[in-house]
Amino acid sequence: MKLGALSISDYAAERLGAHGSTGSVHSVFRTSLNVEFDGLLLHIGSARAPLSCLGLTVDPEGASALVNLVDPGDRALVRNGILRLYGRGDVVEIDLISAPVRGTAVPMATVSPDEEMDILVCRELSELSLPARTGLPWDERASRSLAGLARLSAVCRSSWEAARTDAPAPRARIDAAYRGAGGAIRHLLGRGLGLTPSGDDVLCGFGCGFCYLWRRAPLGCDGWKVYADMVLEALPGKTTAVSEGYLRAMCEGFANEDYVDLLRSLDGGEVEKVPGHLERILEMGHTSGADSLLGFGAAFGYISI
Repeated sequence: MKLGALSISDYAAERLGAHGSTGSVHSVFRTSLNVEFDGLLLHIGSARAPLSCLGLTVDPEGASALVNLVDPGDRALVRNGILRLYGRGDVVEIDLISAPVRGTAVPMATVSPDEEMDILVCRELSELSLPARTGLPWDERASRSLAGLARLSAVCRSSWEAARTDAPAPRARIDAAYRGAGGAIRHLLGRGLGLTPSGDDVLCGFGCGFCYLWRRAPLGCDGWKVYADMVLEALPGKTTAVSEGYLRAMCEGFANEDYVDLLRSLDGGEVEKVPGHLERILEMGHTSGADSLLGFGAAFGYISI
């Protein structure tokens, strides 16, 4: 069977490379699958769903046929721009060369972060009752972890404001925020069930919003780098291969297409589009959408429960 890839993320395209890779099918779902290569867990999904930063899309009929032809452990090979999956009685070929490459890098804020943006995001998220929809046990420890992440974003804002007025950065507060975020990461990493545990989705969502807000800002602290380094340091052996793939991509500043679209609308002042973006994200997985939005909101100060 031959399929054409309708899109591929820049993150996945770069890592598949031009020299070929060998791997195997990692996991198969109703309309998508993951293929494990050295250095990349490639997601192949239906074009009806948002493009994963780890993957590519094919037409919906092709995706349905594909998942019925392969099993975990089946061999995979990329050579000369063709991905081959050696399934049950058939070899599936996916043409990668003609696939449009889509950017999945998290956009960085081109407008100065302000209270109006925070209020907009928090207002829209408060209407979604996220704590009641998360896959985490919503207890004091979970709430404290979200607050720890939110404080890291808040201290980046205060450091940025201090830098604008040439005031010294509050070093003690910065260090305390780093410690709090480190504790939150250790608590959330790998916490929950499934191929992407809820705690990992929270960390990915926070990283997406945090990257947008503060990766490029002239801060008195390297908040984004510290966060990414703390996640990477804690990551080995603590969660699933799928979650690890998404967390590593997040630490390099990449996110799924639905989050990239949300941030572009926020940055462009297209507030009327925000509710639709949030609803689309909520459709992701059983609780992954709500989990990731909890983390995303923490970057904007959403911690009121």
